[in-house]
Parts: sequence; structure tokens; C-alpha cells
Amino acid sequence: MKGLFLSTLFWGWVLAQSLVGQVATRDVHALLWLPDGRILFGHHDGIQVSSDGGRSWQDLVRRTGFDAMSLALEGDRLLAAGHWVLAESRDGGRGWRNLRPQGLPALDLHGYAVRPGLHFALEATYGYALSRDGGKRFTLVAPKGLPKAGMAAMAFVDNILYVAPMGKGLYQSQDEGKSFSPVTTPEAEVYALAAGAGGFYLGGKGGLWQRTAVGWKRLWAGTVLALAARPQSPSRLVWIDEKGRVWTLP
Repeated sequence: MKGLFLSTLFWGWVLAQSLVGQVATRDVHALLWLPDGRILFGHHDGIQVSSDGGRSWQDLVRRTGFDAMSLALEGDRLLAAGHWVLAESRDGGRGWRNLRPQGLPALDLHGYAVRPGLHFALEATYGYALSRDGGKRFTLVAPKGLPKAGMAAMAFVDNILYVAPMGKGLYQSQDEGKSFSPVTTPEAEVYALAAGAGGFYLGGKGGLWQRTAVGWKRLWAGTVLALAARPQSPSRLVWIDEKGRVWTLP
């Protein structure tokens, strides 16, 4: 009877995850689920958008070199950061303006996270940088306890900043990026982070994981390259795997 219960529970989780679509490129960088229900996908030459939960995708931005490695939302301000690009849109992604913030000696941005007024970035050559005025001016910083990296997944969860330097696990800061401490994770290869009403999630080489009060729970087995949570919808997630397939939960 116990075995039957566990089997039923397991298959309930499996059935809860749905394969809904496919993106046309394996150059998968970032996902962002907007409050209006649209999902944005950042790749090497722009941004695609889905209005049907990830089933179909159309170009929102198609521009050589517009490498959207990170996507973030700050109020009505949509931000894209990546290889030699930092841009903002205030009309939902239809029009974009290139930004040239003070204090960043280069714009090869391999990680970007936003909390209202506070921006934290990783520049490939010069390292980590912090802005306290919404990205107008940055200061290069050397956070205590955070390893150097060429690329990192980043996310603010309330007032905590999480950074996953590629291949080096996960770190958290509770003092706005001044110092970090390691967070125990089920795997070191963390590619994506997301926070939603249902909690905090990470995607890595071995699966999709949810942080719980008793540890990490794997929700899906497989490589997760990009991940997003739907605002104000508990446990509603979308992710893309290494084959460009789009999955949702539930």
C-alpha cells in the first residue's frame, strides 16, 4: 500500500509537468514572465515573446548582437543585459533605448539582477558592480565571500540577493551585495534562478529544484538552461531545457 501511494505521488508530479513548445535556437539565455502573461525569451540575437504560455514564439527584438543574457523588470521598465548590450524599454518591449551608465568601464554583462533602485551586475572583464540609483551610476565592488566568475545567474528574493557563479554553487547576500555566504545546493552547476509566490527555484545540469523549509526538492529531472516564475501565481513555472524544449509547471 505504501509503495502504491509513493508511485501515485511520483506520477502525479510527472504528469503535472507539461511539454508545451519549442524554441528555434539552442542559444538559450534568459526567461522572464511578465505580469500581463507574456513570456520573454532572450537569446544571442534578440528577444522572442510568447502570449500563449510558451507554445509559440515570435520575434520581439531581432538584431544581430542584441544578446539578451539577462532580462529584468523594474516597475514599468524592462531591462535587457548581455554581451555588449544594456538597454531598456518602457513600452513592453516594442521600443528600446541603449543605456550608457557611468562607472562601468565596459558593457560585456554576464549577469544582471534588479530590485527597485538597486542593480547588481557582473561585467566579464572587470567583475561585479553595484548601482543604487536604478542603473544610472555603477561602482565596481569586490564582495566578500563571492568567488570570481565569468558568468553568473542572479536574482533578488525580497531583500536577499542570490548569485550562482557558473560551476561554483549558490551564494546569498543580506547586505545588498557587500558580503556573501554559501548556500547548500543539490548541485554545483546552477544555470538559472527564479522567485515566485510559490518560493525560490533553481535550474541546473541535473534538474529543476524548489527550496523548502527542509531542503531542496527536485521537481523535474533534466538540464534547465533558463527559468521563470509567473508573478503572483504560486508554483507556476516555465523553463527551457538543453534541447530548446519549453516546459511548464503545473
